[in-house]
Amino acid sequence: MKTQILALTMLLSLGFSTAEAKLINNDKTVWIGIEPLVLSTISKSHQRVFEYKDVIKGNRETFFKIKESEIDKLSHFIHHNFKRCGGFRVLHNEPKKEEKLANYKSLFNSTAFGWYDFQTMLLPDYSINQESTVEAWLPEVSIDYMNGIVTHLSSYKTRYYKAPEGVAALKWIGAEWSKLTASRSDAKVEYYQYANHDQPTVILTIEGSDPEVKDQIIILGGHGDSINTDNEGVDSHAPGADDNAAGIAVVSDIIRIMVSQNYQPRHTIQFIAYAAEEVGIQGSYELARVYREKKTKVLGVMQFDGVNYNVKKTYDMALISDSTNPEQNNFLATLIDKYVKAKWTWEQCGYGCSDHAAWNYEGYRASFPVEAINAEQTPYLHTDKDTFDKSDFTTEHASLFTKLGIAYLIELDQ
Repeated sequence: MKTQILALTMLLSLGFSTAEAKLINNDKTVWIGIEPLVLSTISKSHQRVFEYKDVIKGNRETFFKIKESEIDKLSHFIHHNFKRCGGFRVLHNEPKKEEKLANYKSLFNSTAFGWYDFQTMLLPDYSINQESTVEAWLPEVSIDYMNGIVTHLSSYKTRYYKAPEGVAALKWIGAEWSKLTASRSDAKVEYYQYANHDQPTVILTIEGSDPEVKDQIIILGGHGDSINTDNEGVDSHAPGADDNAAGIAVVSDIIRIMVSQNYQPRHTIQFIAYAAEEVGIQGSYELARVYREKKTKVLGVMQFDGVNYNVKKTYDMALISDSTNPEQNNFLATLIDKYVKAKWTWEQCGYGCSDHAAWNYEGYRASFPVEAINAEQTPYLHTDKDTFDKSDFTTEHASLFTKLGIAYLIELDQ
């Protein structure tokens, strides 16, 4: 709280007074919530990052009323200072009582005073007892298939959320997933549409077979959009091979293997390609909010984002420990040691840096394994140089995450 107050004071001293802000654009006005670390970094930068005309202090965020065009300026600052996405979210309405979600952290594992939340009643089984099934799937991982996905998705000039190519790319993902699951009557692909842009989130649902748990969902996903913060916008060149064509390749190969193995899950499985992650994690924040409003039961969420760059790495992968669920993270650590046999460590983003943060914000169990520790991740992130050649035109490193996703799906489902 002290950090937020100091950061806000600095912002106001730089001329961002609510009375003096000059909003010269006529585009739509929106509310955004900015996390403390990001706000503090803005204040220390002594830069005029964005302009606003109203501000509200919240428990976990500071909310600003801005013109929608200011989002790109904030996104640009975060990408260049943190080398990751996120750090803020876009709201649909003025923040009210329901935005005070800090209560979730203190009450999430408590029933004191009769408090109840439908998610706390789910009890994931983190035991390891599906060795034969997992070991049978692992040799089916196809680097060639994943190479094809990355090659295609990175061939779009951009997958920016407001660009026509960004819409086409997400629809291509949906078509690919429909083709992979065409033989299954329990599978369907849907497109979640948004009010402020045409890029959809793609959701493949494979219905659970066990009547007792089919209302509980296991989610594996990654974002489908891309961004070039050196020249941000619909006309930029943003191939996004590592960020995040490779993540979609991982999810797609898990789908392909699941179908080839004719796997009948007990729980319902959803594979998601999120829209608009690069601009405040907009797609998943709205989706997670809708799931909570509908009281959708989610057993666990796995996020794949930045999984393939592998040059001079100390570790093969890292587990992000903040804005994630500790118990599920420990489960992943066990799965890595048992099935993936990769060298891994813990790491922190310091703020909500990918789609996992949206699910965590709404009280769902989420985890985020990444390609390396922060200092060793791809230096080409969010530039026109994030191309497949930087990984020698192979998804060999990403295949480790495919194996982890397979183990996660099968062990959590059973």
